[in-house]
Order: sequence, then C-alpha cells, then structure tokens
Amino acid sequence: MRLALAASVASGLTLGVLGVYLAIRRIVFFGLVLASAATFGAAVAEAMGWPRALVSLAVGLGAAASFGDVDASTRVSNESLMGWAYAATSSATVLVLAGAAGGSADTLQLLFGNVLSVQRAQVILLVVLAAAVSALQLLFAQRFLLVTFDAQAAKVAGVNTRLWSLGLNLTIGAATAAAVYEIGALSTFALLALPSMAALLVTSSLRSTFVVAGALGAVVPALALAAAFYLDLPAGPACVALLAIAVAISTVWNRASSRRSGA
Repeated sequence: MRLALAASVASGLTLGVLGVYLAIRRIVFFGLVLASAATFGAAVAEAMGWPRALVSLAVGLGAAASFGDVDASTRVSNESLMGWAYAATSSATVLVLAGAAGGSADTLQLLFGNVLSVQRAQVILLVVLAAAVSALQLLFAQRFLLVTFDAQAAKVAGVNTRLWSLGLNLTIGAATAAAVYEIGALSTFALLALPSMAALLVTSSLRSTFVVAGALGAVVPALALAAAFYLDLPAGPACVALLAIAVAISTVWNRASSRRSGA
C-alpha cells in the first residue's frame, strides 16, 4: 500500500503540474493522444516480449515530438489531427491485444493500470521523474511559459521556441509514458486534464494555478487509494471520479465568486 501511495502521489504531482501547460495552450486532448500512444507501445511490447517501459517511453516520446507542435492545415484543425491520432492508436492497441496470447492480467493492466501491484523500482522511477519535473519547473518555468503564451514574442526575444516547445512536449511525453503502465490510460489523461482545469477555475495567478494543480494531482489519487482500500472500489475510476467532482466544485466556486464580484 505504501508503494502504491508513493506511485500515485508522484505521478499525480507530475501530471498535475504539466497539465497546466496543456490547458493554457488549449490542447488538452494532446494528453489523451500521449496516453493512448504510450498504451499502444506497452501493448506492442507485451505482445512481442520486449521491455514494456522502454517501448512505451519510446512511443510516447515519438508522439510528443510528432504531435506536440503540429501546424493545422487550412482544412484540418489540430483537434482533428488529435482525434485521428487517438482513434488510430486506440484501435491499434485493441487489435494488438486481441492478437496477443490470452487476456492476461498484464494485458488488462495496459488499459486500466493496477497501482496496487506497483514494484519498488517503478516507484523509484516515478519519484525521480517527479523530482526532475519539479526541478525543470523551478529552473525553466519562465521559458516554458513564454513559448506557451506567446511564441512570436519569444522569437523576438531571441528564444529558440521550437527547441523549448520540443523540450516541454518531450517532458510531458516521458511523464505520461511512465505513468500509463502503473495507473492506466484513463487515470493518466484525467490527471493531465482535470487538476489544471479545476486550478484555473479557482486561482487568479499562474503561480497559484501550478501549486493547486500539483496539490490536487497528489492528494486526489491518495484519497482514491483510501476509497479503494476501505470501500473495495477500483482505484483508477475512483481517482477519475474524485477529480471530476473537484472540477464541478471549482466551477460552482468560480461562478459564486463571479457573482459576488459583480454584486
């Protein structure tokens, strides 16, 4: 249980913070594409007998580099490209798993995760990754935010926007790939999307947004683990449900605050 708690908090903190960048850039579904791509990589590795973590990481990083800074054509929007990528990787995952021998517990874990069975080495990886993301955030947050908010202004200031955007996308891809196998694609996407959404609704500065999103990403999975233990519930769906409730509460808070300000 302690290992599961450490894995949940580490992955939730990492994804919660990185998800703020996706929310600011209005490409939340990029997180869904990354989660689906990393799951596809893990499925291929499972079917071929290759190292799951390495293949999942490679595919996740490839998706991050390919779709993170793609330019939409005049006829096809970025959202459409994300939808195509998600449909392609999701269907490919199902087909690969269907062709694999037997519906083993490992196969189900690729889709839904099983944080309760996490191993010490995997927890260490997630904790190290969380520490690395925290360090990157402290050192390079201004550059990441500059290329996220206004790429043209960043270019004028002499910033290599393509390089910094790629670095941010690869960081998100690595965090997503590391989390997918332990907590599942659904929980990974939810942790990328929902804590940042809730934080943006209740905060008034970017600094507080990152703090609240990281806190929600760390605390809510821990509460979901407690619910799974005491109420005999699946930890992943419990985490997603609690995050959805947090967004609903944040929405109510935001509307109430707006009414008080307008009164």
